[in-house]
Amino acid sequence: MEQNEADVQCAKFERTIEAGIEPLIEVMEQLEAFCSAAGVPEPVTVQLNLVLEELATNAIKYGYGAGEQGQIGVCLTLNGGRASLTVTDDGNEFDPTVAPSPDIHSKLEERAIGGLGILLVMRMMDSVCYQRRDGTNVVAVSKTFAPLQ
Repeated sequence: MEQNEADVQCAKFERTIEAGIEPLIEVMEQLEAFCSAAGVPEPVTVQLNLVLEELATNAIKYGYGAGEQGQIGVCLTLNGGRASLTVTDDGNEFDPTVAPSPDIHSKLEERAIGGLGILLVMRMMDSVCYQRRDGTNVVAVSKTFAPLQ
């Protein structure tokens, strides 16, 4: 069956998972299958999954205190040639849009650890927006692409 722009019109993927690596891996696999079925080009699917992995991993590692449980929400909306991904978490407040840029010019052994993942998110996506809403971090990213023909 030939795919066209209408095939990705109004497609939506939503999941809420426990904040943990195993549930994250599972939802990333589901997102990949969803994008493939909807006609999203593989490079865009890879970018969306990398962004999801980075944002969710940061929440899992740094958003919760020892022994705290949390939830991460994932919502991907496809509208023609535009992917809008929203990742939410109920962890500590963190705005990736104002995080300091990592030093990428010094020698590797002289650089501070951290920040490269957020830099990737900012460079791979067309837009990155953050809000703190009702005790929840809400990061919305978007990417424009040419749907598979």
